[in-house]
Amino acid sequence: MRSSPAGAESLPHLVERDAETAVLRAAVEAVTRGQGGVVVVDAGAGMGKTALIRRTRAMAVDAGIAVLSARGAELERDFAFGLVRQLFETTLPVDVERRRALFTGAVAAVEPIFDLGEGETGSLFGLFNGLYWLLVSLAESGPLVLVVDDAQWADPSSMRFLGFLARRLDSVAVLLVVATRGGEHDDGGLLDDVLATEDCAHLRLRSLSAAGVTRLVRGTVSGADDAFYEACHVTTAGNPLFVRELVRVLAESPGETAAVVTSAGPEAVRGHVEARLRRQPDEVRRIAQAVAVLGDNTALALVAEQAGVDVATAAVGAERLVRHGFFGAADPPAFAHVVLRDVVHSLVPLAERGAGHDRAARVLAASGAEVAAVASHVLRTLPAERPDRVKVLVAAAAQAWQRGSPQDAGTYLARARQEPPETGLRSEVSRLLGNCEVHRLAIAEADVHLREALALAGTPEQSARCGYSLARFRNACGEIPAALTLLRQVARVMPRDAPAQLGRDVLSELLGVARSDLSAREELVARLAAFRATADRTDPVLAAHLSVEEVFTGGRADDAVALAETALDGNRLTPERSALWSAMNTLLVADRLVEAEQRGQRALRNALERGQLFAVGIVHAYLARISLLRGNLTAADEHVELGTGAVPRPNVALPALDAARVHLLVERGRLDEARAVLDDGVLADGAMPRASLHTWLLESRMRLHAALGDDEVLLTDAMACGTLYARWGVTGLWDVQWRLHAAAAHRRAGRREQAAVLVAEQLRLARMFGVPRHVATALRAGAGGDLGVLAEAVRLLREGPARLELAEALAELGEARQRGGDRAGARATTKEAAEIALGCRAEALAERLTAGLTVGGGRPPRIEVTGVAALTPSELRVAELAADALTNRQIAENLFVTEKTVETHLGRAYRKLGVRSRTQLAVRMSLR
Repeated sequence: MRSSPAGAESLPHLVERDAETAVLRAAVEAVTRGQGGVVVVDAGAGMGKTALIRRTRAMAVDAGIAVLSARGAELERDFAFGLVRQLFETTLPVDVERRRALFTGAVAAVEPIFDLGEGETGSLFGLFNGLYWLLVSLAESGPLVLVVDDAQWADPSSMRFLGFLARRLDSVAVLLVVATRGGEHDDGGLLDDVLATEDCAHLRLRSLSAAGVTRLVRGTVSGADDAFYEACHVTTAGNPLFVRELVRVLAESPGETAAVVTSAGPEAVRGHVEARLRRQPDEVRRIAQAVAVLGDNTALALVAEQAGVDVATAAVGAERLVRHGFFGAADPPAFAHVVLRDVVHSLVPLAERGAGHDRAARVLAASGAEVAAVASHVLRTLPAERPDRVKVLVAAAAQAWQRGSPQDAGTYLARARQEPPETGLRSEVSRLLGNCEVHRLAIAEADVHLREALALAGTPEQSARCGYSLARFRNACGEIPAALTLLRQVARVMPRDAPAQLGRDVLSELLGVARSDLSAREELVARLAAFRATADRTDPVLAAHLSVEEVFTGGRADDAVALAETALDGNRLTPERSALWSAMNTLLVADRLVEAEQRGQRALRNALERGQLFAVGIVHAYLARISLLRGNLTAADEHVELGTGAVPRPNVALPALDAARVHLLVERGRLDEARAVLDDGVLADGAMPRASLHTWLLESRMRLHAALGDDEVLLTDAMACGTLYARWGVTGLWDVQWRLHAAAAHRRAGRREQAAVLVAEQLRLARMFGVPRHVATALRAGAGGDLGVLAEAVRLLREGPARLELAEALAELGEARQRGGDRAGARATTKEAAEIALGCRAEALAERLTAGLTVGGGRPPRIEVTGVAALTPSELRVAELAADALTNRQIAENLFVTEKTVETHLGRAYRKLGVRSRTQLAVRMSLR
């Protein structure tokens, strides 16, 4: 029996991998036909996944397909979008004009990832959307294969993008191939999104059989008996890399018998690798350890600096390590396999590893390396109260934030906090860390660090800055009194020479929070007067609050709307700013629901694009209320579910979302469920509202009392609402029509005079305000079955967007006509009411009206929902954008969906609306 000292490269790379190769070949062939796909190769270290990835890359190149490649590295897990940068950077055009043309639309959001743009980076979701459309643009010139190896070490932001991308490859010619050591490294479930993709091919590489090991070993060690080959199989457990290393050991051993191989045991291979390394000269071992610390493909000069040798010695040592199978390349040096890197790294005593990473950080910093590369080594050192480390970590956090990864920014800041920073910087590090945690919805951690920041603040300006951050957080959590107290303190300590923008932000937030607090009217008026004295009338914050004051004090709707539109024009108010919702409330009360919905959808996109996830809940709460007022119960339901699922507890939006949920449950007759929602909310056990959004929940509680027949309790709530509104400064109308609820309770109790007084006052205010819907609801409340009054109410409601309210008015008019003997008119009116109710998805009302049409033996009419009312919320949004002349791609970019999804929704909308072109669609949508 004899051995030949063949290197790893002479061994067959793919033994017993025919089935996996066939799957990958089929996926490559499919993408050439325009069919995207996802393949995950899952295997332990040394099982041949990288060799399979290389084969895939070669198949793609042979097919003329462009390949984008990236490889995870343990030291680069903290680089925000590091893997994404690897994938895309080599493909981006160098020409300025071509690059500018590429980074348009949704793609413009991702410029900061590639250090191409400045300004605020958005949320991960907005960045993922931009990266997806960047990939779509690149794929327009031909199919692409994305190959990602060692995904277990990918940075979290990149892995989340791969999950986002995997769900959208049905409509783009892109094949995603991901290789990972999933069984050995916990990625926090980030790979699950990729694996959950429909039709994902999940390839789990098995160990080689005894026959497979024999094939590998026989090529190097000939003349052995079956027992020898079986011993090789047992010792290596069928791991191809271990087989290769065992062959190296056998080539250097004095004898190759089954007993020699078996006696070493399962850990023999690692032990032999360690022994081979220890036999190398000291400077060679230091070169290997330097690469293990710095990472593969680091410049040879930096490796030499890390190892403490000159470049020539480093080059000779790297070549020696290649010859001995440790390195796969000498310049730049890289390990032949990650397992070999692990073995080399394990030989460094644990106590010395921190020093190695500290030296690496200094070597990289001196070379001008990217700050994230330096910081990744600082993260692996022990705290030592070094200001230079804090500086690096804070800079890396700023870069990660700029690239849209508050999670990575928080990692750097948390380590900077441990260093710890110098006294003057500790407060700001904690404040920045708290803000990062707010962005990623880590509520408990954000609370701790924002409070800590305020406690550590050493100057009045820093106290103001920290108090402002904490107050905004408290407000977002729905803790209005606490937020108001903090802002008052901030206003008191704000130094005269503080930045003007900070002072303005504090006062703007003070106005918004005081507006939300039902007991802070006097303070609001005083601060608004002071703000008004220094601000231009077109200032969006001032205009928003003046629009509310116009409504509160009995002004005209048109005047209030003009102020609200001044505030909202130009998108100067962002979703996390209180003033935006003051202006939106004005639009709601003025029944400008279409405009309010459009601006609400814009605010939702803004929140997602800018990473203001805390604000997503309040946006959905307003959109749910708008949908309820328009009578679109399906859309309201969707917004309630999306909003509730998007926000953590506590959150300022939850009472408003609960209000919409209770309203929907009452509408559907599910009263026990509605009661359960109330019992679990801020108004449990009959509590009264403390903040403005709580009044919406109070109104829903009134609706439940009415449905249960609890008129006295309803009356108590309604009159309490009136008292709260008066204390809040409302002398005109506002969003809860408490007088009509109270009047209904009086009327059912037989107290008609009290009811009439309330209705008359409501009608007076409604006519002064000048909004048809408010006049119509007041007329209905006092109609007493009068045909003329009900007909006038119906006429007024036809002019506006409140479809469900129109259905209810038509139902009452139908009943009045039936009592007056006009059976044909009653039947037609009731049928129309039923059709509108069904279009609003108010099934309970539609069924009751339909059943009423059969009383007396009449045949039930065919109730059809046609036109815009037949569209689902998703179809409606797509149709609205298409009617505004947006292309399918632009619509998809706006809605964060694929073009295929847009095409599906648009096709259904065309069929339901009976149109064949976008011109016809625009006309049809304008007739709503």
